Amino acid sequence: HTGAKFNNPIVSNIIIVLQKEDYAFVRKENQIKITSSNQQEKVIQQITLKNWDFKFLIHLNNTDSSIIKYLNENFPILSELNKTKGFKVTLNRGVELTKSGEIILCEQCKKYFPLPKKQLKCRECNITLKEENREKIIYDSIPNDAGKDYKLFLYSINRYQIKQYKYIDISKIGINYKNFENYEDRIIIRQISQNNLICATYDNNLSLTSQSFYNLKVNESPISEFNNLYLLGIINSKLLSYYFIKSFGSYKKLFPRILIEKIKNFPIKILYSFNEKEKAKEIIKHVKILLKNVKKTECRQRKIDSLVFDLYQISDKKREYIWNFMKSLVN
Repeated sequence: HTGAKFNNPIVSNIIIVLQKEDYAFVRKENQIKITSSNQQEKVIQQITLKNWDFKFLIHLNNTDSSIIKYLNENFPILSELNKTKGFKVTLNRGVELTKSGEIILCEQCKKYFPLPKKQLKCRECNITLKEENREKIIYDSIPNDAGKDYKLFLYSINRYQIKQYKYIDISKIGINYKNFENYEDRIIIRQISQNNLICATYDNNLSLTSQSFYNLKVNESPISEFNNLYLLGIINSKLLSYYFIKSFGSYKKLFPRILIEKIKNFPIKILYSFNEKEKAKEIIKHVKILLKNVKKTECRQRKIDSLVFDLYQISDKKREYIWNFMKSLVN
């Protein structure tokens, strides 16, 4: 008997049954059994909780823990690549705008700012902003009377696919457009997943983005095969989506919003041997095809996934486990 309970709970609940152990070595060897609402049982060895800073990560089992530990201990994270000789990789947010893309002029500061979410107050001088000074900065097409102050604005993407461009007015003083070099010849990563997979594509054009997208760029690399297309294949792989969900997700099985700090912690495979570089060339070949034509994506993506598993030296048993887990999310 576990005591009183909540009837018809509408939020997540957990029942923990505790038993005192006399000896520490016995306690550390305990097997923690977790049964979810669908009656699936997971087992976690108590000693492993220390490795996770004693966070009770009930969505992980021993297989998950071993895979995540292996990736964390054997591959540099994205943010550390610049410490490796010859590499220069940048990761940046897009233009500082609200979701609506509207801006407003402060007559006192003589600057434009993203439209405030609540009160119409200037973020710098705190005066009340006038409703009539609201403007839009994103357009479906370039206005007929416009000069040269408009650039492509990447509005919507899918995996390996640019769905829609719009145009952005780049003449508004006060708007933080960021460095235009960030927006050309780079990978674009969407904050929101697609079918429980990381959603990223590539654009060679100069096209600005909102902050709902991150712009990742290999500026310099001592390895010709380690380029934007190789990195796109890695990021869109099942392995990286699995890693992201298990490292930063929760027991709810919902794909978390992809935040820039999490991307910086992605484990990235640097290419060393001839064989590894040949596999990278294969990944690049498949990525190029998907960027031109997203038909038969599943078959080609599986080939990319297999190559990525090879590069990360994931065993057949564990890659099958990862594939089955990712398939369960889609289904």
